[in-house]
Amino acid sequence: MKTQILTDFQKSIIHNCLLDLRDSSSLNNPSFLPLALDSLLKSKGFGIETSGIYISTDEDPENLPDYLQEGISFEFMDYHLILSFDDATSCIIDWCKKNLSQDNEETLLKAVKLEELLK
Repeated sequence: MKTQILTDFQKSIIHNCLLDLRDSSSLNNPSFLPLALDSLLKSKGFGIETSGIYISTDEDPENLPDYLQEGISFEFMDYHLILSFDDATSCIIDWCKKNLSQDNEETLLKAVKLEELLK
């Protein structure tokens, strides 16, 4: 399996999307990243105002961007990046390892479960 080589701009879309999900919160949720991963584990997309992660296996057509045919899409602002399931889950795991504190191990485990589910 060949991993896609990403440009710096493509990497920034992934980084900013996941960072926005991690750092955005609501009264009942200190971070939306765990909720986004939970949604992906259920084959459902997840989005907030400026960011989202969408999966082509989502059965609800309202959750699917028109451009997404196969794989996982990362959105940040007006930009999006579509990756294969393998590449997307690898990027999510790598990002979590680099950008989450050790007390967020549960979130990293969700990313690993997602990778196993989509193999």
